[in-house]
Order: sequence, then structure tokens, then C-alpha cells
Amino acid sequence: MISIVFLWIIIILLIQMLFKLIDINKNYIICFFISLLILIFFMNLETATSSAIEGCKIWFLAILPTVLPFSLICNLLISYDGISLYSKFLGPLICKPLGLSKNCSLPLTTSFLCGYPLGAKYCSDLYNLKYIKKDEYASLLNIATNCSPLFILGPVATSLLGNVNLGYLLLIANYLSPLIVGFIIKKKGPHTSPEVMGTYVNTKNFGELLKEALEKAINTTISIGGFIVIFSIIIGIIKSNVSIHFFISNLEEFINLPKDSLFGFLLGSIEITNGCNLIATSAFNFSIKLSIISFLCSFSGLCIIAQVSSFISKDKISMIRYSLLKFIQGIISFIITFIVSYFYLGTVETGTIISSNGTTINIFMYLVPLIAILTLTVFFKILKKLFIHIS
Repeated sequence: MISIVFLWIIIILLIQMLFKLIDINKNYIICFFISLLILIFFMNLETATSSAIEGCKIWFLAILPTVLPFSLICNLLISYDGISLYSKFLGPLICKPLGLSKNCSLPLTTSFLCGYPLGAKYCSDLYNLKYIKKDEYASLLNIATNCSPLFILGPVATSLLGNVNLGYLLLIANYLSPLIVGFIIKKKGPHTSPEVMGTYVNTKNFGELLKEALEKAINTTISIGGFIVIFSIIIGIIKSNVSIHFFISNLEEFINLPKDSLFGFLLGSIEITNGCNLIATSAFNFSIKLSIISFLCSFSGLCIIAQVSSFISKDKISMIRYSLLKFIQGIISFIITFIVSYFYLGTVETGTIISSNGTTINIFMYLVPLIAILTLTVFFKILKKLFIHIS
């Protein structure tokens, strides 16, 4: 894992150094890469077409039934000033500990329930509606972007790992890692958000608001589908390329990594579903395997980062900062999963009970969320007192 991280850092630094040395107009470089992509597409037309169809199937079966209705409901909530309502009830509970204003409760709730990239979308909406200022927007963005619980418990835990209980372990790390990042980037003083609550006046009838909410939901869903299709084509071409397989296989032997581990991490850095699939079937130790999957889910991959960028680019938010914090979030998730899985997997024989359908359930799994939350609460309270004492 550490070798892979260093390899990626070296590649990124070398690319940046190359661009600085060449000193060519940025537009020319982008045009060159786009032309290269067109050429690759035509050289792999059959693979690209079949991959695009697979991407459409994923969008139709997984994204459309969840994102469209949820996005419609959230848009209607915003139209009827649901932000103020959520802020009153959930603001003090989930926003205050993170140093955020209570207006931030809706994107946080949306992200924890539905996952990428709706949290980022509603962070942008909140900022454009002037509920929050730009500094708070930048802080909120990394906290309100996490993997969907449906994705973790369904395709990852049930299909790939064959144990839904492991999904809850991944879910704990997926929820705790953005919260820890939130504590790391927490502002010393409280954020001062514009006082718009309670001043909202709605002059449109329900039919107009429903039409607007549906149009926005359809645009969001189609936009996400477009990214899924594009990245499905990229993944399909990479998978079918023999030379890439040969190069990565030799690199894995050189770094002394299990077969398909580097390839899985590469694909996972682009699109998490394919990466999780390859890592789940790799020869890694099970705790390491689970931890890498947790890293990929928290980091999200280039496909999700591109989707997030499409929503927030107009607001001039730094994508470098966002990506770096997502990478840190992935590392935190890796550490949490590794520690918890070490104890969980080590106590399966002595600490299990038999459920009604005959499967084994670890008692420790049900105590993990409580233990993790209590430990973090005590840790940050002690840390806060130390900082106050030092100052």
C-alpha cells in the first residue's frame, strides 16, 4: 500500500516537472490529450461501445432509481425552505461539533444517506443561495462527500466480500473518516453564515416548484450518467489493453506485490467499483484487502472527483485541496478499517453468536460504532483542553 502511494506521488511530481520544463501553452496540452483520446477510442471502437453500454446499464439500474427521486425530494425541500427546518432540528446535533453553522445540516444528511456526488451538489446550492460563505463551503465540501451506504452494503459487502457484516465495518470507517477530516480542518472560531433563515418568501405555486425541482433532478441524474459512461469506456479500454497489463504485472513483480493488486488500485483510483472488484479477488491478507477497499470508497476515485468538479467548478473552489483532503480521508479510513478488522477477524471464533438463519455474527461488530464514537469524543475533548491550556 505504501509503495503504491509513493509511486503515485512520484508520477504526479514528474508530470508536473515535465510540464514546467516544456513550457507549452496549457490549451495545446489539453488539445493533444483530447486528440489522443479520440484516436484511442477509434482504435478500440468495439470495446468502447460495449463499455458504454455497460455504463448505461449501471446508470439505469443503480443511479436512476436512487438519485432521481432523492434529488427531486431535496430540490423540493430547498424550494420550501427545508434548509431552515433541518437547521433547527439537526444543526445543533451534527454541525456544531464540526464547527459548522447549522445551515449545513441538509448537505451532511444528504451525503450520509445517498453518498456521492449529491452532497457536493447541495453544498454548492447552499452557497449559491447564500446560506453559507465561501470559507465554510470549502470546509463543508470534504465532510459532506462520502460513499453511499447502499453501495457499500450491497455491491461491495454482499456481492464482492460475501458478508454484509463486513459492510457495516466499511460503513463505520466511511462515516468516521470525513468527520475526522472535519475535526482536522475545523476552524477555531464559529463560522459566520449570512442570516437568511426565517426571511424566505415563496411566491410560486406547487406545480411550478415541482416542475423546477424535476428539471434540476433530471439534469443532475443525466450529468452523473454521462460521467459514468465516459469512465466506463476508459476502464474498458485499460482492461482490454495487453501492454498495460504486461507493464503493471512486471511492476508488481518488481515492487513485490500480489498479482492484480496494483492494477486494482489503479482502476480503483479511476472508478471504485472495478477497483474494489479486483482488490476483493487479490492475494492480499484479508485485513489489508478490506482496508484498501475502504481507502478506495473514501477516496472515491477520479470519476467521482470529476462529478464533484462539475458541480463546484463555477464556485471557484480548489479541486487540488479537495482531492488532497479526500486522499487523507482515504488513508484515515484505511487505518480505521485495518485496526477494527484486526480485532474483528481475530475474535470471530471466540466472540460469535449464531443468528436465526444460521450465519455467524460477531458481537464486537455491534459495539464498534459506540466504542469508536466514545473514543473520538474523549480524544478530541482532551486535545481541545490541551490546546486551551497551551494557549
